[in-house]
Amino acid sequence: MEQMRRNLGVQLKKIRYQRGMSLDDMAKLTDVSKAQLAQMEKGESNPTVSTIWKIADGLKISFSSLLQPPKSTVKKISSSEIPFVTEDEGRYRVFSIIPYSPERGWELYRIELDRHCSYESVAHMDGVEESLTVVTGELKIILEAEEIQLESGDTLVFSGNQTHHYINTSETTSIIHLIITYQMFDTGWSREN
Repeated sequence: MEQMRRNLGVQLKKIRYQRGMSLDDMAKLTDVSKAQLAQMEKGESNPTVSTIWKIADGLKISFSSLLQPPKSTVKKISSSEIPFVTEDEGRYRVFSIIPYSPERGWELYRIELDRHCSYESVAHMDGVEESLTVVTGELKIILEAEEIQLESGDTLVFSGNQTHHYINTSETTSIIHLIITYQMFDTGWSREN
């Protein structure tokens, strides 16, 4: 019961702040008194099921969403837990740091290319954008119509629907961070699916 009260309080406060509402605004929408809502936000009230339903109906959200623990806003990703794949006899390594999720709409990779390593990526579907930052080393990128030389600290944003070729032009391992963003597609796929 204690955990449910805490969850309810956190969820109510979060929703109120996200919507830019005062306690008075929320009381009008839900037909629950401002004083009772304030107590619930502090986790000091044991509301009835009927009261929680009034709040859910007034805010046009699900009953269960008010009882769920808040999602953690912090997540440590240990380097030893990051999955990776290799190519070119291990000279090209791709680490999936933050995997794709529909809510986020993007994914983050660390790519390591050993000295003079070269890798050609096939064109992706329309709506894919790549944002690449060179962390260490140097990188030449050959797109269908142009060549771009990047130094440590440089960033390049380009459409992923074209063949792109990465070449490490330095004498050491080059490390890049790559964000791939997926736009909404006309194929029926959406971030809500």
